[in-house]
Amino acid sequence: MSLHNNSTPLGQPAIGVDVGGTTLKFGLVSPDCQIRHQFALPTNAQLGVDAVLARIAEGINRLLDEQHEPVAGVGLGVPGVINQRGEISYPPNFPGWEVVPVAKRLRPLLKQPLPIAVENDANVAALAEAQAPGATDRDFLFITLGTGVGGCIISNGAIWRGATGGAGEIGHLSVAMNGQLCNCGARGCVEAYLGQRYMTALAASQLSRFPESLLHTMLADGKELEPKLINDAAEAGDPFAAEFLQEMGEILGAGLASAMNLLDLHLVIIGGGIAQAERYLLEPARRSLRARLMQSISRDVQLRPARFQNNAGIIGAALLAKTGGSW
Repeated sequence: MSLHNNSTPLGQPAIGVDVGGTTLKFGLVSPDCQIRHQFALPTNAQLGVDAVLARIAEGINRLLDEQHEPVAGVGLGVPGVINQRGEISYPPNFPGWEVVPVAKRLRPLLKQPLPIAVENDANVAALAEAQAPGATDRDFLFITLGTGVGGCIISNGAIWRGATGGAGEIGHLSVAMNGQLCNCGARGCVEAYLGQRYMTALAASQLSRFPESLLHTMLADGKELEPKLINDAAEAGDPFAAEFLQEMGEILGAGLASAMNLLDLHLVIIGGGIAQAERYLLEPARRSLRARLMQSISRDVQLRPARFQNNAGIIGAALLAKTGGSW
């Protein structure tokens, strides 16, 4: 969703903000999609709308203070459905948010009057894969594995939105009719297994049955249980961690197969930190995916990590700011 026209100077840097349920990532991005400066702040989503918007403004103003040349604009990737008025509707993992005009409420908090473009977070990350210099893929499914599981359908190089902008929400595709309860209110969603908080909670609930797991030692050293730590344990030879991630990969592959069979897509690009768990998550996901695909798709299906990894959200949001969005 854009709140300005397409005349924004493409030769100027832009600010990209990746709004996550746990962390806000800020970056100043050059015209060739290189991040000149970046940092992160806690989202503090539990404090409500005003607190999150104030924290977003804090990060943007910090970048403006450190920048000595004109900035093209600000792009934000936020969870939830964005309509043509720039309103976000009931974003998951953001308590107290209903329908919020993000750009309208953010603009008075900035030190400079800048164009602001707002888009779904998975959509902006997909834009980085589809439109950054060197991009060649024109049709694919993009998913993000973070606090939640987001998704975007790229068709002929552009976002395919559906009737109201909510297309691509693979995180809420069901893989188990009576499965785990998701924050959206449904059961068995992909996100209820692959979202960071859900995955961590599920691992914690099983860990006590495996006293020999390396994770006990890692946690005793003061480390926090999270998907990356589970992958570290798997890489170090922990059978529990390896089997747990393999199960998560199989669930992911099942969800992806349903989406790809429906959409006739042959490529999945996965972003987010845990997407780097190639051996113990992505490879089981590939096997699970291929086992469930129609033959017409399975022959040439690909699943690969995002080109920009954890920076895809920042870069895609900056691209959004410079091009005026896709609505």
